[in-house]
Amino acid sequence: MIRKARFEDIPAMTSIYNEVVRTNAATFDIDPQSLASRTQWFYSHGINNPIIVVEEEGKVYGYAGLSPFGTDDGYDRSVKLCIYLHQDKRGEGLGRILMEAILELAQQNPHIHTVVSEITSTNEASKRLHEIFGFTYCGTIKECGYKFNEYHDMDLYQMIVSSK
Repeated sequence: MIRKARFEDIPAMTSIYNEVVRTNAATFDIDPQSLASRTQWFYSHGINNPIIVVEEEGKVYGYAGLSPFGTDDGYDRSVKLCIYLHQDKRGEGLGRILMEAILELAQQNPHIHTVVSEITSTNEASKRLHEIFGFTYCGTIKECGYKFNEYHDMDLYQMIVSSK
């Protein structure tokens, strides 16, 4: 079941995120995040920045969110997409379900014009998922992240969801 994230989901979302922080370069965070910092992240999401979760039998196995793209006022119609899945549920189609649901929310919101994703260049599964949903590859920022004693490139993908 896909639903809007709630306060009580923060520990599960934090656990999912921190496993990614510890094991791969899908995020460039180096240190696991505290519940306090993820609670602040949760509450920083306004009307243009929903967070949804996928839940099975009362357990959260993944989430997707739209965060502010930038801090300048001119970015207020642009959002940055993230999707994170529990390590035991990757490859089961939950990412596709979350992507479909979060993009539907973006398309229904008259204040969102574009959705941007920053994807580590080696994350082929994420790039394929974005391409399936019609995102356009916009370019690569070379060696912009450093994690696990190596530099990583970042691929930028974008989808215009509104003609306004």
